[in-house]
Amino acid sequence: MWEDISTPWQECLELAWTAYCDDCVPIGAVITDSEGKILSSGRNRVYPRWMWKQHPSPGVEIAHAELEALQKLDYTGLDQHSCILYSTTEPCPLCMGALYMSGVRTLHFATRDPFAGSINMLGTTWYLERKSMKVFGPDQELEPVIVALFVEHELNCHDGKLPEGVFWEMYGDIFPDWIALGRRLYEQGELKESRKGKLTARHVFEHLVQMVM
Repeated sequence: MWEDISTPWQECLELAWTAYCDDCVPIGAVITDSEGKILSSGRNRVYPRWMWKQHPSPGVEIAHAELEALQKLDYTGLDQHSCILYSTTEPCPLCMGALYMSGVRTLHFATRDPFAGSINMLGTTWYLERKSMKVFGPDQELEPVIVALFVEHELNCHDGKLPEGVFWEMYGDIFPDWIALGRRLYEQGELKESRKGKLTARHVFEHLVQMVM
């Protein structure tokens, strides 16, 4: 349950829920020191195309949670090699590259991203094998909840239909059960009601955990 999750993961889930409630992709990220103290945080700010007029920004497509957390980090006098990045989702090429170049040397991610996940970038070029990085993930308990939340968000953005193409084919191959859960959430409208009721991430998380079980 919620009490069993470490503080960094709790904050990541809070940020992901905040992003979801703002019609963004539900991804949250935090950076901690070696003792687990949160130093910076970020959440996804990539809005659906139909909302771009409401949120004009030249960087709307690269407003990713991990990038925001890295940009907010105060590097003054900081030993970034000892810092840890937590993200609800496996970083994409943009965020993986930024993480590598930031000096932060440890990554925890909760769920895989079959389409854009890029931890496999490490060690693939001379530059990306120069610095040693520790990577942990996915988290078997958090992954179903985060995937279902993402699927429900995408169904909301596309009038209840997931777009055809390789993206969802890859997700379907790996997460068939959690995609089905996301569809169920969309059809029942539970998350929409939770958002209207301004329920907390804790309430939503515990409810989704019960559905997974």
